[in-house]
Amino acid sequence: MWLRRVGCGIFWLRRGGSRYSGRPRAYSQTRASVGPTTREVAREAGVSEGTIYNYFEDKEALLMAIMDTLNETEQRAEDFREGLATDFQGFFEAYLRHRMDLIWENREIFRVVMSEMLVNAELRERYMREVVEPTMRIGEENFQERVGQGTVRATDAPLAMRVVTGSVLGLLVLGLLGEKEVASRWHEASGVLGKLLLHGLEEMGDDRHD
Repeated sequence: MWLRRVGCGIFWLRRGGSRYSGRPRAYSQTRASVGPTTREVAREAGVSEGTIYNYFEDKEALLMAIMDTLNETEQRAEDFREGLATDFQGFFEAYLRHRMDLIWENREIFRVVMSEMLVNAELRERYMREVVEPTMRIGEENFQERVGQGTVRATDAPLAMRVVTGSVLGLLVLGLLGEKEVASRWHEASGVLGKLLLHGLEEMGDDRHD
């Protein structure tokens, strides 16, 4: 729905600034400590607060839609299926770079929503149930298929997926905290992380690396 996209666009991909005004918004930074209200959401989207409620039952539903969109939940399974027909290393590095670029470009979105989740147990549980757990299942199934192909070593798939995810989130937290090395070299970090993880995941014959 068009309004769903507009609602998500309040915080949406900030490639060079807001796609509505042509300049960066100060919204996320100023409201990060308390989270957005539906009135502010409506104002930023250029619609009435009542219109927001026509498409989202409450603020939590809107935040879930934003995070689900940024997670690329619907697209991820298809991307992984297509990736099975390609070189594992090339796919892994390209996909990790894509996800990390998307996350960093929208880091203020994550700051706002994560701060809301830390104090809202219901939202946190819903996010885990509706976004995180399905995403992990997609990753685990793809990982097992890769094992069957002989392109990755047989290991604990559920834990491996969480180690990869945790590594990316850990870097994001450092960046949000203002750690200078991560903040200034984020786009290099995906390459470094990719190589570190690949050496642990790739199937290397006698299980040794140079």
